[in-house]
Amino acid sequence: MPVRTRRSVSHTVLLVGEGTTEQAFLKHVKSLYISRGCGVGVTIRNAHGKGPDHVVDYAIRQCRNADYERVLTLLDTDLVISAKAKKQAKRSKIRIVGSTPCIEGLLLKILSEHVPATSTECKQRCAVVIPAQLTLQESYVELFSMVLLNERRDDVPELAQLLDCLSFAE
Repeated sequence: MPVRTRRSVSHTVLLVGEGTTEQAFLKHVKSLYISRGCGVGVTIRNAHGKGPDHVVDYAIRQCRNADYERVLTLLDTDLVISAKAKKQAKRSKIRIVGSTPCIEGLLLKILSEHVPATSTECKQRCAVVIPAQLTLQESYVELFSMVLLNERRDDVPELAQLLDCLSFAE
């Protein structure tokens, strides 16, 4: 029987998206920045909506199942997160990254497009700018290259927080 070598993981990261679109975007970013055998294990989970308090609670519950060095939640800011959820996130060392007003707004911001004030307008604008289905990881490949993400990192603080969470510079 052949000997199986185990990949060692030095660092662990949990990324929790509020919904399917966030999950697909996070998977795309992971595919660009995390390669097999690099020593970083990234788990991506979908909290299936229900608001920012639920996303934080979901991340806390996921941390009970495994030990993660870093935990980041990506959620919309169109609903206000409670002080209690913020406090729980801080206590659990969970980074909260808010997409203003929603994930579509963040995507437009990364693409240097105008970001409308409401979630509905962002979704409509995004449908014009990004004709692909946003719930599929492969939809991000063409428009959101590593080159673009690295260029926009300094101008988009939410993107910088996400990329910083994935980098473990020794």
